[in-house]
Amino acid sequence: MSLGFRAPTRNAMTASHSDAKTQAPSGGQRFVKSPIIATPTKDAAGENFPVGSWLLPKELRRHVAAFYRFARTADDIADSPDLSREEKLAGLAAMNAALDSGCDDRVDPIRESIAETGVGLAECRDLLIAFNRDAQNLSCDSWEELIDYCRHSAHPVGRYLLLLHGEHSDTLVPGDALCAAFQILNHLQDCGDDWRNLKRLYIPRRWVEAAGGVESFFDPAAVALRRAVIDRCLDGADRLIEIASLLPGRIKSRGLKAEVAVMLSLVRALADRLRKGDPLQARVKLARSDYLYALLPGLKVLTGGTPKQPDDRSLVSVAVARAGSSFIKGMQILPSDRRRAMFALYGFCRAVDDIADAPAPIEDKRLELKNWGIELDRIYAGNGGFALARELVGAVRTYDLPRDEFDLIIEGMMIDAAPTVRIADRGALSHYARRVAGAVGVLSCRIFGAPDAESRNFAIYLGETLQLTNILRDVDEDAEIDRLYLPLDLIAAAGIETTQSVSAIVADPRIAVVCEKLSVEVDSRYRLLPKITPHAYLRELRSARIMQSAYGIVYQKLRARGWHDRSNRPRLSKREGLVTVLSTFWR
Repeated sequence: MSLGFRAPTRNAMTASHSDAKTQAPSGGQRFVKSPIIATPTKDAAGENFPVGSWLLPKELRRHVAAFYRFARTADDIADSPDLSREEKLAGLAAMNAALDSGCDDRVDPIRESIAETGVGLAECRDLLIAFNRDAQNLSCDSWEELIDYCRHSAHPVGRYLLLLHGEHSDTLVPGDALCAAFQILNHLQDCGDDWRNLKRLYIPRRWVEAAGGVESFFDPAAVALRRAVIDRCLDGADRLIEIASLLPGRIKSRGLKAEVAVMLSLVRALADRLRKGDPLQARVKLARSDYLYALLPGLKVLTGGTPKQPDDRSLVSVAVARAGSSFIKGMQILPSDRRRAMFALYGFCRAVDDIADAPAPIEDKRLELKNWGIELDRIYAGNGGFALARELVGAVRTYDLPRDEFDLIIEGMMIDAAPTVRIADRGALSHYARRVAGAVGVLSCRIFGAPDAESRNFAIYLGETLQLTNILRDVDEDAEIDRLYLPLDLIAAAGIETTQSVSAIVADPRIAVVCEKLSVEVDSRYRLLPKITPHAYLRELRSARIMQSAYGIVYQKLRARGWHDRSNRPRLSKREGLVTVLSTFWR
């Protein structure tokens, strides 16, 4: 386990297996009870985040050093490759007993510190719970179990520092979030070593198994399989970092406030690097430039300033930009307030879509989607508990967004969340498209400023047209994840056996006949769309018309390519995108 903080420490953290006499501070004799040898696995220089630094008050540093020494010693026992499980547990039990009885050089410094400050006993015991789990090589089965593990392995570190500084209780929740984010990022950094050396899995095992299994996950070549799981963990870490961003504004101690400002900068930098790198290919770590940049908010605090806290709008905007969707082009031309609402809507769609696509058991996905339904209850009551939810509160109120359309989107994601997706007939395909695309269109048109019935009908028709285009473009990619959106009745009519696997169905040359039949309908839809566009709202619907034109170009490339050889996946070029935007403004 990575402790996630740095403090002065001595190398002499362990003692002999046999009872040994040591010199007491008073010059008398005492006995070290049942010590266990553990070769240090990491020293202070091996930690990512320097919490116990010169920024802390001088009079507190020795207490931090004592806490670190206790934690480092216990960590070395739990992680030791030289000790058996029983020896590790016995060593940790001895340290726990010594918190009460003393007479153990490894524990006495923190006992003396606790007696002096009244802080640290509960935190030391919590750490030992985590180390006991480590000693038994217990993996985290779910995200909830991972967070519970962080409650014992990470939260105590932050709580100790906050309580030692006499900070108010309102710092504890964001402090917990910051420490948990550190811990999760450390787990991702070290996941290869943890598995190779200790057979520990700190990434939710259910996610790993759903993605393809543990052995596949740790295959260095399985980058795409691993990426989905890592990104899902990073999404959770981002939510924690969002909560942690409240911490500097609640801390009284200037030194600790500066320390936390530095840490927030570092944790954001590491999360960003983990988004771009693969920890099984090469260790993902902070660069010198990250540390130098992180000093700036700390120096700002020390000179009397206040570190900038990202607001809800910027947090959602960053998440939308990171998604890299082609829909962003259409949103960028909107006036500021409408663009903000669209980013919130897109953030919601992205969040529930990621749940449906996540490598996780179906019951986990359904629970998460149901939880979004509960969150929508709060949003429509005006209570957003995190940045995206608060942004949605504003969008719902400003543009009178109907709740039932959000519910339809979640229904659509429930379909996608299934282990396998089959669409019975054209009616079932319309049912699906109305939820995953039509509902988004209806909500979008209201934000654009076109709330009438004609615009609503246009949005539903356009949404289904774009969804059909996606289906035709992604036949093979969808088959790789056991999804088939081409109607089974059309497949059967082409003479293809529908009970076989999806990969076998799409590999059948006759699938081209099915694609061609569906494309005939799509072709007629693109011809009809200009005629049903509400002319009273042409200006307001520019974003929708940009998407219509962009998808129309992609569709024409699909038609030109044909349906037999689908190896070339058509895309919109930058030039075509620019022309599409400009031409929409001229019309």
